[in-house]
Amino acid sequence: MPHDKKDAAEKVRKAVRKGAVEALARRLIAIPSHSGVPTREKEAAEFLHEYLSDEGISARLRKVEKDRPNVIATIKGTSGGGRSLMLNGHLDTVPAYQMTIPPFVPKTKAGRLYGRGALDMKGGLAAMACALVAIERSRVELQSDLVLAAVVGEEERSEGTEDIVMKGPKTDLAIVGEPTNLEIQPSHRGLEWLEVHVYGKAAHGGQTDKGVNAISMAAKFIDAVESELQPKLAKKKSDHTLPPALNLGVIEGGQQPSSVADHCVVGMDRRWIPEESLDQVFQEIYDVFDSVKKNHPRFKAKLKRDPRGMKTMTHVPNVVPSDHALVETLGTSVKRETGRRAKISTFWGWTDAALLTHFAKIPTVVFGPGGAGAHAETEYVKVCDLSACTNVYMDVATRLCLVD
Repeated sequence: MPHDKKDAAEKVRKAVRKGAVEALARRLIAIPSHSGVPTREKEAAEFLHEYLSDEGISARLRKVEKDRPNVIATIKGTSGGGRSLMLNGHLDTVPAYQMTIPPFVPKTKAGRLYGRGALDMKGGLAAMACALVAIERSRVELQSDLVLAAVVGEEERSEGTEDIVMKGPKTDLAIVGEPTNLEIQPSHRGLEWLEVHVYGKAAHGGQTDKGVNAISMAAKFIDAVESELQPKLAKKKSDHTLPPALNLGVIEGGQQPSSVADHCVVGMDRRWIPEESLDQVFQEIYDVFDSVKKNHPRFKAKLKRDPRGMKTMTHVPNVVPSDHALVETLGTSVKRETGRRAKISTFWGWTDAALLTHFAKIPTVVFGPGGAGAHAETEYVKVCDLSACTNVYMDVATRLCLVD
């Protein structure tokens, strides 16, 4: 028989074990799952699969690439009533880089759980998994499916969520658990990694007049970007997201000090807004090429998309209307949990939500815990937010996956 939503929500909340989400987050943090690990996300995926299976949840590992499976866990609906929901989170993290804390030795201090991936996003993933566990333990029967998709590769090419888009499962709605500090974020900018290859002419360092220095030419390109293009981007506005942005992140060139560099690469991160198109993004770079060439006729460059930035699907912006039913349901659940009206804002980074919304046609909103230090030297997630997120995910699921 269908459950009353209020009664079902209370029953589920009572099934949550104190400290369970922090304990699960700690165990996930302790398993390195970044690009420098030979088997990448394999151990983390296998651990989570076993954890969910031991709780009686139907879970499977589905290979995306060698040693890189997604975890797909499903609590099946009984009748197809209500709306099905996917909770999506990524298993991978960025490498430890130069962290000032032990990256894979989780530590809790003053209400903060520290470690690589604590915030981005093993904390949110743990909260999602614990939400499924609580619903399974409560024996509340959902009428439509509740799915957890723990995916690989979000930090680089989004291979895991591309696999979900192409092969399913398909749900009506989805939430991505990236860190939002308990704010509801239904939009964010698109992301494009670009490479500008600047070509010169090699020569001996004692005969620089016989060469064309690609590093010097790249510097002129960078100067034009900063003086011409970035001010234009700063003037652009979006109805949905933060303004567009361009970051000059990498420069590599030359072979040795006594040779005139004949090749230099400038790597850029371009955040683009829904009001822009990729053609516009590319054309703005070509316009900079033309500007530099006017004053430096020997300037020669090509624009390329960085192949590490995506697999096959363009990392488009994410836009879900702020009055969408999913946003409103999240708002109701957040207020119930915190006692305060939920803040609706825009996510500052890029997430797999865009692939689900745009390519799978599953309206997807970003919502997760707070903390600091994603990709940084010291990373932590707020322990209280882990519990809050677990409760919100459970409440949203009972509201959406049940009908009165």
